[in-house]
Amino acid sequence: MVALGPRIAALCFAAAFAAAAFTCEPLEAADPAPVRLHVEHRGALSLPEERGRASDGRPRLTGLSGITWLGGDRYVAAIDNSAGMVRFRLELAADGTPRSCAELELITLAERHDFEDIAPRLGSPPAVFLCEEDTPAIRVFRLADGVAEGTIPLPAVTRFRRANRGLEALALDPDGKYLWTANEEALVPDGEAASMGVGTVVRLMRLPLGAGGPPFQVAYRVDPPHDFVPVFPGPTFSGLVALVALGQGRLLALERSAGPGLPPFESRLYAIDTTNAADVSGIGGDLGRRGEIVIDKTLVWSGALGLNLEGLCLGPRLQRAGLRDEGPQSPGLPGGRRALVGISDNGGLSTPTQVVGFELSAVTSP
Repeated sequence: MVALGPRIAALCFAAAFAAAAFTCEPLEAADPAPVRLHVEHRGALSLPEERGRASDGRPRLTGLSGITWLGGDRYVAAIDNSAGMVRFRLELAADGTPRSCAELELITLAERHDFEDIAPRLGSPPAVFLCEEDTPAIRVFRLADGVAEGTIPLPAVTRFRRANRGLEALALDPDGKYLWTANEEALVPDGEAASMGVGTVVRLMRLPLGAGGPPFQVAYRVDPPHDFVPVFPGPTFSGLVALVALGQGRLLALERSAGPGLPPFESRLYAIDTTNAADVSGIGGDLGRRGEIVIDKTLVWSGALGLNLEGLCLGPRLQRAGLRDEGPQSPGLPGGRRALVGISDNGGLSTPTQVVGFELSAVTSP
């Protein structure tokens, strides 16, 4: 473990995990009226990069590809193509705007992989799930020292991933019974990868933890790459890169498209409800041609931030200064407004590594 700031005691992180377990309640309506989610972008904050000389043991923060909340002001981010993850404190304003970041600490993991996203494992000792796309696998590592504690079984079809387009998203359901994950672009048996004017169909998978129930897979169609002004030759991409589990079978799905032009990136955030979705676990391939089983989705935010936004997680409750607490009785959203915290991946790019803040709220439909 290489410290980039003051060390945070393992006991504090155990408490943080307990806090996360009690504050990640499902976002559900207080009455039977339909709920419409609303997301506002609240700004970004650059994280420290290389400090001092390379020989001082402080590596440059690069390739942060996933993020999760540990409770309070504590977060941990996955680092792709590495044997590390970084935890830190993040202060948010009352509307979810990132204010300051401190106490960054690099944790060396027992294994090196192309880690893409991260989620907390509730309980003791504090640990995290990390999905990686080179094996592929979902692996468990202790938060205190990076020791490996095993893997989560995956459907056999995930082996047929496209290179660098495998398991990219990971989220823990608020009840702690399931992990949600998805491949970035279509598995080879399921159809084509994304190209200009053409989207791609991926498998969104719910994996049981303990006695959580059987595995469940949903067909999800990613939008085609965004329109851009070409600047130089190069490929285009569009895939599902992060999931936020809201409980009761509902999620937010973050899509990221990229192209060799301006704007270089576009991010799209969709709300989906898997409650009545078709289970495609028994379908071995060709999902791209089965439009009737693809889940519906509702756009809640999109933007071209000039960042490779690759990770997203649910954060703490938000309360505007001078306003009454919106609390559990607030219409349409028990627990009030919530922060969404994203992370940008600067790997191979000249853009900074940044944390990105959003405000998530919900209103009952008229």
